[in-house]
Amino acid sequence: MSDKTSKIQDPGVGVQYDHETKRIINSNGSFNVRRKGTANFVRDAYHWLISIRWFPFVIVVGSVILSTNIIYAFLYMACGLEDISGVIVSDSMGDNFTQALFFSVQTFTTVGYGAMAPESNVIGIIASIEAFNGLLLSAFSTGILYGRFSRPLSKIIFSKNAIITLFKDTNKKSLQFRIINKRANTLLNLRASVFISIQEPITTSEGKEIHKRNFFDLSLERSKIMFMPLSWTLVHMIDEQSPLYGITQEEMIKRHAEVLITLKVYDETFGQDTYTYHSYYATDFLEGKRFIRNFQVDDEGDIILNVNDVHNIEDQPNYQK
Repeated sequence: MSDKTSKIQDPGVGVQYDHETKRIINSNGSFNVRRKGTANFVRDAYHWLISIRWFPFVIVVGSVILSTNIIYAFLYMACGLEDISGVIVSDSMGDNFTQALFFSVQTFTTVGYGAMAPESNVIGIIASIEAFNGLLLSAFSTGILYGRFSRPLSKIIFSKNAIITLFKDTNKKSLQFRIINKRANTLLNLRASVFISIQEPITTSEGKEIHKRNFFDLSLERSKIMFMPLSWTLVHMIDEQSPLYGITQEEMIKRHAEVLITLKVYDETFGQDTYTYHSYYATDFLEGKRFIRNFQVDDEGDIILNVNDVHNIEDQPNYQK
């Protein structure tokens, strides 16, 4: 087993609070902190657009481009569509707007089919400004897309639950969780750091009750591996040196115990280290279970890995709480 389990200082998430707090890391991997006074969208648009999910990103970018074209379409209508060759002005506001929008899109994208063209200085100036705006927005969108695709992010999947189970064929209890690479690329030099946060109420000298977090290292049977073509089960032995020794799951829930994991991985695709973090709250622990092997060997000797079976568990025989 690795270094002895010991109490550690605040890892950066705070120690004392006036009230009980929720989990440190949410189930989606985000920190449970609501920030006030951070840079807004205007000041930090690039970082915001590169970090949000794909669906809102497509909605935001698409809305900006569509809104820009609609605004310019109304400008063309206000200045007079008769100054645009190829436009047939009608009594229908909808038909006029549709033609103005088509001209706006062609100008914005610099497609220029040749069917429509400005015939007055005012329309020409507006079209020139729109073409310039289109180039800027297209370049900005392309840069954001490149940044999103080139971000070095690992696709490490953690098992839905951490389990308290017997270690191999012994009667010693252990805390285990399993990880797997969602991608088919090669991961090298994996290193895991695991510690636990346990809350306890204390009373200050002024008689005020506060809630304090204590942090402990959780030593692992193996904290690093060279490569991970299969899954990796991380094991913490619950012995006399473990902060979990002699504590029931009900008590861990009452004391808001949370296991925090940081994983450092060298990703061969990106050619650099990536970091992944995750947590298991006390309610995520399952006792008396064990993981089911998620790979088999076929008749030809090839190893078949079932990635989606990383969460599968079954009852642990002869387990006693």
